[in-house]
Amino acid sequence: MNAMRSWWESRSQRERGVLRVGAALLALALGAVVWVEAERSRARLDSELPRLRASIAALERDAAEVQRLRATAGVQPAAQSPLATLATNGGGLPGAQVAVLDERRVQVTGADVPFGRLLEWLRNAQATHGMRVESARLDALAPGRVRAELLLTRS
Repeated sequence: MNAMRSWWESRSQRERGVLRVGAALLALALGAVVWVEAERSRARLDSELPRLRASIAALERDAAEVQRLRATAGVQPAAQSPLATLATNGGGLPGAQVAVLDERRVQVTGADVPFGRLLEWLRNAQATHGMRVESARLDALAPGRVRAELLLTRS
């Protein structure tokens, strides 16, 4: 601290004035930079605010819907999806996994499935549940055996 004081006192009156004016200008410039950045941030936040409010409103609506569904789920007995019978024990399709994705879609995957049984199963799914093949990938493995990836959709 003494070194600074002695340095300051060793300056002439004119140098001290110039240094004071320079320090004031530097402080003003820094203040202006901080103010401009704060204004940019404020403007950006002002422009984002309506979108954020809309997101909050959508989340609140979704939360209210979840609460409503939870309340009604406790009142009504749990009904098994009509498509759930397709998934039970692979739906009777050996070597396959059948997953009910929702009330309209079922996914069938199998690493080694009998092709004849797969066709029979698809015919049954169409007849009893109105399912149609939306997408399918079948790879031949051996005579009468396939690797299958299917997505079925209810008509």
